[in-house]
Amino acid sequence: MKRKVVKTLALTMTSAMVLTMTAGCGSSGGSDTKNDSTDTGTEDTADDADTGSTETETGTKATAADIGEPNGGKEVTLWHYFEHEADALNAVVKKYNEEQSDIYIVPTFVSRDELMKQYTIGAVSGELPDIGMVDSPDMASYISLGVFADITEYLEGWSDLDQFYEGPLSSCMDADGKYYGLPNNSNCLALLCNMDLLKAAGIENPPTTWDEFKEACEKTTDEANGVYGFAMSAIANEEGTFQFIPWLYGAGADITDVSSDKAVNALTFLSDLVKDGYMSKEAVNWGQGDAYNAWIAGKAAMLESGTWQIATLDTDNKDDVTWEYKYTPMPKGEQQATVIGGENFGVCSGSENVEECAEFLKYMQSAQNTADWCEIAGKLPVRADAVELKDFWTADERYKVFNDSMEFAVARGPHESWPTISEALYKAEQAALLGDKDPAEALKEAQATISPILEETPIAVQK
Repeated sequence: MKRKVVKTLALTMTSAMVLTMTAGCGSSGGSDTKNDSTDTGTEDTADDADTGSTETETGTKATAADIGEPNGGKEVTLWHYFEHEADALNAVVKKYNEEQSDIYIVPTFVSRDELMKQYTIGAVSGELPDIGMVDSPDMASYISLGVFADITEYLEGWSDLDQFYEGPLSSCMDADGKYYGLPNNSNCLALLCNMDLLKAAGIENPPTTWDEFKEACEKTTDEANGVYGFAMSAIANEEGTFQFIPWLYGAGADITDVSSDKAVNALTFLSDLVKDGYMSKEAVNWGQGDAYNAWIAGKAAMLESGTWQIATLDTDNKDDVTWEYKYTPMPKGEQQATVIGGENFGVCSGSENVEECAEFLKYMQSAQNTADWCEIAGKLPVRADAVELKDFWTADERYKVFNDSMEFAVARGPHESWPTISEALYKAEQAALLGDKDPAEALKEAQATISPILEETPIAVQK
């Protein structure tokens, strides 16, 4: 059930969150989760979980048929925006509800936009669920608003933590290294190559370095037929930042010093692709789906592609792709880099069952449950030992590329002011790609925005 949280938070901070919070992984950082709105209905009550599907003031509650009959434990609410994956989530909840009687978990589906709004409002009103789902780059912002509770004491000594990949796990922590939840699933970016176009240009294997990549872009660009060497999303939102991060970190830079020579090299590398005609300037208007469509149409030899697009290649575009294609890790600059998307679950502030909820998160993210869940949902596990339990991520060479890339994948931030940092980054990228500013100037302006933020609240640098 919902709990009242006693919080003193500035209304101006909450208003800023409403204005600046952007999606990081659904439409914006790499997930196939849809954002369809869910109508709200009657007030949710403690005894309606076993009466069938119920529309509540927030969203749609799971039924007892989905999650098991009440087990005598205290009812706790879990809010999520999984739509296609809801059955898989309910299955895990049902197992837990039937294996113990301390708590009875009742998941409620809430549309993504509505869920984020409810968190922001709940930070002031205190009306929050017991357990909440959030996109990984947004979690630090909600931690700073007081939405999530510190569960470090319940995770300390849990040896399983060593099995989690650093990128996803770091997205659940604050600047002091305290835990507020656990990562649930992940995804990342890699390079998708039209091998027919590459081979026609005399290139037998996908590029592995920036130099090889640029050469491949040059050789596969066919201006007469409107074919570019490379397509990516450089749009003015979180998707643009998401796709820029692998190049920034690949150059040996990071978000703490985006005006550094290494950061300038990264942005110069991309802006030169546009200037030389190897990448369309339309990238500044393309979301990830638009860039993907350009590749599907045969108008780009290579694409910065996400894990979730494999399923689309196997279904919607199965008959459209008549050429050989291969996935390969993002090309290596000074170092190998990619970026994670994915969702986390946290225990919300004010819950009367913090310890019990933390125990459920540990159960849900056990190696076996993680493996089972991610296989069904077509997502990447957030812990290395889960990969060993299935051949799903290794038998298919496409998934293996992404899975192996998790070893060097970084999180966006994590930082409580990530929406503002992200905006500074994608604005700089756009200015450079459009030729409005040279990369050094564009990143100097971004640094002017980012530096005061990081001086007040530092970020742990990921390498």
